Amino acid sequence: MVKIPIKLIIDNNSDLKLDTDQQQEYLIKQSNSLLFDQIERIRGSRSLHISEFILVEAKKNPKLQDKLECLLNDGFYYNGFHYVRFGKSASQGKDGITAFINIDYYEELYMITQMDITIDECVISKYEAQRCLVFSNCTLIPDYIPNIVIIGEYEKVLKNQWIKYVVEKKKEFIDKDTGNTKKYKAREIEEGYHDIPLSPFDGFGCHEESFMEITSAILGLDYNAIGSQIRMPFIKGFSVYVPFKEIFAEMEVTEITDIYGIKHNVNSIDCIWNTSMFKGHKIFNDKYGSDAWNQYMNTFKKYNFKLGISKYSHHVKDLNLMSKMNFQYLQCLDLWNPKYIENYENKSDVHYDILDEKNHGKIINLANYSTNLFQKIISGDKFYTYKFLGISDTEDYDADSRYVEAALINDNMLHDMALKKYLHQKLKKSINQMKYGKIYVEGFYHTLVGDIIGYLEYAAGKEVVGCLKEKEFYCDTLPKGKVLSFRSPLVCPSEVNDVNLVENDMTQKWLSHFKNQDIVMTNMYDLSLPQQGGADQDGDSVYLCNNPIIIDAKIDKPIIIDIEDKATAHVKKYNKQNITEYELNSRDNRIGEITNVATSIENKYASNPELKKVYEDFASLLRVFQGKEIDFLKTGLRWQMNKGLRKYLKQLPLFLLYNYPQKLSTYYKLKQKNKKIEDPKDKIKLNGYRSPSPMNELCDYINAWERKNILWDNTVYDTRCLIMDSSIDVSDKAKMRQVKHLINKFAVEWREKIREKEHKNSNGDSDDMNLDLVIEKYKGKLSEIENDERILSNYVIAASYSNGATNKTLVWKGYGDYIIENLKRSTPLSRHTTIEEVPYKTSDTYEYLGKYYKMIEVENV
Repeated sequence: MVKIPIKLIIDNNSDLKLDTDQQQEYLIKQSNSLLFDQIERIRGSRSLHISEFILVEAKKNPKLQDKLECLLNDGFYYNGFHYVRFGKSASQGKDGITAFINIDYYEELYMITQMDITIDECVISKYEAQRCLVFSNCTLIPDYIPNIVIIGEYEKVLKNQWIKYVVEKKKEFIDKDTGNTKKYKAREIEEGYHDIPLSPFDGFGCHEESFMEITSAILGLDYNAIGSQIRMPFIKGFSVYVPFKEIFAEMEVTEITDIYGIKHNVNSIDCIWNTSMFKGHKIFNDKYGSDAWNQYMNTFKKYNFKLGISKYSHHVKDLNLMSKMNFQYLQCLDLWNPKYIENYENKSDVHYDILDEKNHGKIINLANYSTNLFQKIISGDKFYTYKFLGISDTEDYDADSRYVEAALINDNMLHDMALKKYLHQKLKKSINQMKYGKIYVEGFYHTLVGDIIGYLEYAAGKEVVGCLKEKEFYCDTLPKGKVLSFRSPLVCPSEVNDVNLVENDMTQKWLSHFKNQDIVMTNMYDLSLPQQGGADQDGDSVYLCNNPIIIDAKIDKPIIIDIEDKATAHVKKYNKQNITEYELNSRDNRIGEITNVATSIENKYASNPELKKVYEDFASLLRVFQGKEIDFLKTGLRWQMNKGLRKYLKQLPLFLLYNYPQKLSTYYKLKQKNKKIEDPKDKIKLNGYRSPSPMNELCDYINAWERKNILWDNTVYDTRCLIMDSSIDVSDKAKMRQVKHLINKFAVEWREKIREKEHKNSNGDSDDMNLDLVIEKYKGKLSEIENDERILSNYVIAASYSNGATNKTLVWKGYGDYIIENLKRSTPLSRHTTIEEVPYKTSDTYEYLGKYYKMIEVENV
């Protein structure tokens, strides 16, 4: 489909005309969705191009506010068709994107997304988020509608919880200019006991075995996924398999009553979901009363909607047991190194060798696994190179990259010029990422669900007890015992949750199917959900880590809770004027900005207890800011950061600049300028600061390690004898000159597109689509030189490999099939390499990201 910037529409006076070639630049790839399926149904035919919709990118810009308002009210013309505002998903809203629809489809499709219920008044931000759930990308499950029962949402109160919370206080100051006393409101942090309401089953439900088997088969999985994130109109949530018919039988429960007062025989039910999943409950209940769910399903069937699955649980066999941490997690742990701090404070002339093991702190000890791993790849170790390229098991491997596929066919290709460059770029990126916290640590992400036994007790009308106690989680992918649980975005140390992974008689009896799938079950007796960024269970994930260094680095700090978490915007008339107002006020995303302020504060060094307290309270305050911002599109409420907090954006810790190459370049330019300025008062303030924080220590260490240890194995082979078809003549010099000329032109345009991609904030699919179009463009131009693609491919290979400096992207992305075909033909079948996972370590195994493998050289018979 087409995605265009608002400026293009404005420049064309809202009457835009693009021919096929011009349109190519603005095409983006989109996965299937409930909405696209409805368009196809209305259209009556399939199409790879969704012409009925256009996405308009218009991030918050006061200069364009009036133009945007006109666009939202009146729409625009595109190639003769009138497009009007239709809506936006939550993710689109964060990127300042709104979907516009061909006006011929507007009335019918709008009523479909409203499920035939017109709305007079509502909280517009909340309703629009619910109506536009049909935008979500998902896999559609055809010809299957499970029998769903909707129950209420269980709520409880945790009494007397010691927490931090935000209060507003009236304060005064003297205006320096007028001398008058002025009043203002300040947000401050206080501590105390509070009763905290809790929804321990918020956003999740359960299903029986048949649902799991049917959906897993259609998803094309080689295992049964026990958990699925559900997408239906006005429904969003995560459903997990549990044998509830057996459990109810043991409880002597034969029927349950839904939220509408209707009783259901347990044996007839496929799914037990709830009103926190069914976002349209109030709308349908207000309209139809006790017949609400029946009317919903009638409308669902009327429009031939399908069940959508947007996410599902993964089997451990497809996951690494170690994954990359990030700076948000690491900086909220006590990883400070006394020796590094001492060197910072003393500022002595004595050389401090950060590479000396005697000076290593906790953060460097964590990083050593990653540096050792990359060192092996850099030195040319065949096994680790294969694994780094993405090979899991050669016996059952579907290569995503032509480079990887080529290396599997013939290991001499590991020294191919193009593959070597690809490997170097991939490694350099990973090494640079280590400088801002992306280091491998034990653990990986798990999707949250609530205490399933408690959920079924509630559904059955029994006393809700559950099977887990306070500070207990259950999953069957990591060893039992202490773990830390992290959830992004994370800004305050109090968000790091320490829990115990346990099992008991109930989990062993009813939840053995959790084994080897990335699902974690929470308890109903602590603040884990509000603590971890106000998590719910509609598909949210947490990183569970059992590394001893990480666990010991937990900072004990009272949990910060937003005690006004349920506050929302006011109900308004649902009309064009108020929808436009909502659109104008919801076109930016400040999550990254808040995280950067928190990062600047967390990495400040303070030995003064009072200043430490200030920094701690700022971190707590920013946690609430972040929660407000995350929910902004649903609630319509956000907090504005004052100057006192925003000033921290002006100077970021040095390590973070490595995530922003332009900021890092500015930092070093300013340092160079300051060297020429003698008077300290005249020196320019830098945009980055040094401190002895663990993250800055990690950055210093990786830089020093890189300078000393990165000795690339630059051995390259001339692989043309392997990747060209020797039977094809490429001696036509005129053709060769033309091919080389186009390859060089491609290289210039490709570099420009890559720069644009790096500069853009749009999603990767959009950028990759534009890159693919460049490939296709030059393939078309090359076909004019030689119409036989097999012959042409040989010319392109020969031209691309005639010089080591020639860009080889076009030949591998455009003609990779021929390279692979030629390589298979020219590779002797005498022997090949296999890699297979094994269950435990032996003398002849390799360890990679928590798993063990054997690499075997097999002689073919």
